[in-house]
Amino acid sequence: MEGQSEEQYLRALMEYRYPKQFAPKFIGDKGRRQGRKTSLINLVKAAEKYERAEQLQEVIWIVCDVDRNKIHCGELERWRREGDNHRSTLQSAALEGWLLQHLDNPGRPFTATEAISMLKAQWSRYVKGCDIPEWLIKCTDEACRREKHFLGGQNNSGVWPVDRSSQMPALIEYLDERARRRDQRA
Repeated sequence: MEGQSEEQYLRALMEYRYPKQFAPKFIGDKGRRQGRKTSLINLVKAAEKYERAEQLQEVIWIVCDVDRNKIHCGELERWRREGDNHRSTLQSAALEGWLLQHLDNPGRPFTATEAISMLKAQWSRYVKGCDIPEWLIKCTDEACRREKHFLGGQNNSGVWPVDRSSQMPALIEYLDERARRRDQRA
């Protein structure tokens, strides 16, 4: 998990969309601050370290923005090739661009700064790392629909997302499928 905003978003997904179904383990540095050990390469290293230490074959997801991470794309590609349980979901340009897809007037920002500005124009209380409210999570299906429409059939499952898009729907589809399977077993 790259930063506090991503972690807060996933915590809200777990609480409001998948209550009592999953218990994700967030790995990496605690008490993260912007620019401190949150680059993609550090996330790949943390995932590798966790997997070795725990000797697990659980699915591991790397969630981060593309900002300043293009240089590490090769490492992410290598890590994903090394195991079927290695997944990633990247946002271009930032998580805030994905959050915009949940709102009445979604936009497609080019930069992280623009994404935050556009988001705050519609959700004035938003600050990076804030709690994500239930009303936003309830709009997840609409956000996924908008993302699919934006892509217009383009494949967005590669290591790097299509420009101005999010790969978050892949993680949500994965969780939805896992939740369906759990419900069928219950």
